[in-house]
This record gives sequence, structure tokens and C-alpha cells, in this order.
Amino acid sequence: MSARNAMAAMLDELMGPKRNVELGKDTTVTFDDPDICKYYIVGFCPHDMFVNTKADLGACPRVHDDNLRLEYPKSDKFEKLGFEREFLKFLSRLDEDNQRRIRKNLEKLKASEENGQKKEDLRKLRDEQEIARLDIEIKKCMEEAEKAGEEGLVAKCQELVDKGEQLEKQRTAIVERLNSNIPLPAPIDESAIKVMEVCEVCGSMLIKNDAQCRIEEHLSGKMHMGFSKIKVTIEELRSETFDVFQERIRKRDEENEKERQRAREEREKREREKRRSRDRDRSRDRDRSRDRDRRSSRRSRSRDRDRHRSRSRDRHRREERDRRDRDDRDRRHRH
Repeated sequence: MSARNAMAAMLDELMGPKRNVELGKDTTVTFDDPDICKYYIVGFCPHDMFVNTKADLGACPRVHDDNLRLEYPKSDKFEKLGFEREFLKFLSRLDEDNQRRIRKNLEKLKASEENGQKKEDLRKLRDEQEIARLDIEIKKCMEEAEKAGEEGLVAKCQELVDKGEQLEKQRTAIVERLNSNIPLPAPIDESAIKVMEVCEVCGSMLIKNDAQCRIEEHLSGKMHMGFSKIKVTIEELRSETFDVFQERIRKRDEENEKERQRAREEREKREREKRRSRDRDRSRDRDRSRDRDRRSSRRSRSRDRDRHRSRSRDRHRREERDRRDRDDRDRRHRH
């Protein structure tokens, strides 16, 4: 990471990822902001765990926002954005890489033992021992330099940093020689070679039955503690993920049952409405039928009355005509 990028990352940590946004524009940072480290929000960022070790991941390219980290477990977005699943995938990938390194070192150690501790193997073992020793010394120097810096002891801090750089150069030279198979400048003293073993947690090469202080230094070192934390966190996340998955299924089943119940109630309501509507229609039909019957009856009676009146009028006319005819005959007879 360049000095410019390191400075930008530091400013992001101090001022936030929106530090360059124009005044007046929205500077609200959300959980799913692409500039925010999701791993840090969920638990921890692995980039911070292996600084200056063989497993160094480099500086995290995203911002570690403490406020969002505190707000996340209390928000309604908790465990709903997929951060835990992404975190588990990343940690699992780191653990798989570490397991490959452990298997490789175990195979190397086994091959060395099977070859009867040949001189070339002994040379490699001695180099690996020296690298392991230098790693511890470099770590110790950096920790002491950091402590001196915090206490304001600038000269001591610089001295320790210089010492650490010299040890780092020695380590680099041994690694280059180990990788290039350059012969040793001096004959190998086989009595100086110690039996090695592989740490089952972080894959580091260790001296078997080493001094207790060195064992404790290794156990408290960044690589050992880092991969131990990763393994524990993976187990916790897998258990929590399963529990969350089960809870999500339970809630989904409850929601589905509620939806089915609502659908049943809606269907029953529609059926009741239809039955009431049919009952109203039948009632109206009966009323209309009775009305038609009454109207028909009234019309029938009216027609009967009209026919009766018509017959009465016809009879009256006939009688009147007959009467006039008799009168006419009587008058003619008298004349």
C-alpha cells in the first residue's frame, strides 16, 4: 500500500468516507455503503490481525466505522443484509488457506524425516528455525518500538525500529537462500539442528520442546491468536447461521399460515356475500312475482268489469232500439 493510499485510509478512519463530499450534500453513511468494511461491522476485520506476519493481508481498503459497528446489532437491518454470510465465507477461505499451509509444512517435515535428515534437508530445517527465531525477534522489536513511541521515547523507538529492519533483512536473505537453494557458506553442524514441529493452529514451524517463554510468545503471537480466533468465529457463525436459518423458516411458516388464514377468511366472506346476494335476489324475484300476480289479477278484474259494462251498454242499446221500433209501428198504425 503506497504512502498516499495509507494517508487516505487514515483520513477516512478519522473523518469518514464522505470527507470529500461538497457542503450541503448528504453525508449520511449507511450499513451497505460500499466504502464501509462489512467485516468490521459484523465482528472484526481480518486485515488488522496479521500485520507484519507471513499471513499479512495488507491494509483494509475500506473504512472501519465504530458508530455503525455499535448501531448495527440494534438496527432493524441486523442479520438481514447478508453481512454475516459474507464474513463467514471470507473467514472460511482464510481458514482453508491456512489448512493448506499446515498440510504442506507437515508433508515437508515428514519428507525430511523420511530422508534420514540429509544435509540439504538439515540446511532447510536450520534456515526455517532461524526464520522462526527472527520472526519472534522482529515481533518483539516492533512491539517494544510501539510502546516506546507511546511513551514519547523517540530515540529508543528509532533504535528498535532500526534493529527490527536489520533483523528483517537477515530474514529476507535466509528466505531468498532457502528459495534459491544457494549452498551454505559454512559446513553444517548437525548437532545444532533441533527437531521441528508444525503448529496445528497457524501452521508455523516450531522447535519441538522449545523454551517455555518462546512457546508462550508463539501462543500470544498475531498468527496463532488470529487463526485461533478465525476458527472459533467460524464455528459460532455456522451455529448462529443455522439458528437464524431455522428461525427464518419458522417465521416464514407462520407468515404463510397467517396468509392462508387470511385467504380462507376472505373466501368465506365472499361466499357469505354471495349467499346474501342470492337471498336478496330470490326475495326480489318473489316480490316481483307477487307484484306481477297482483297486477295481473287487477287487470283481469278490470277487463271483466269492462266486458260487463260493454254487455250492459249493448243490451241497453238493443232495448232502446226495440222501444223506438215499437213506437214507430204504433204511430204508423194510428195513421
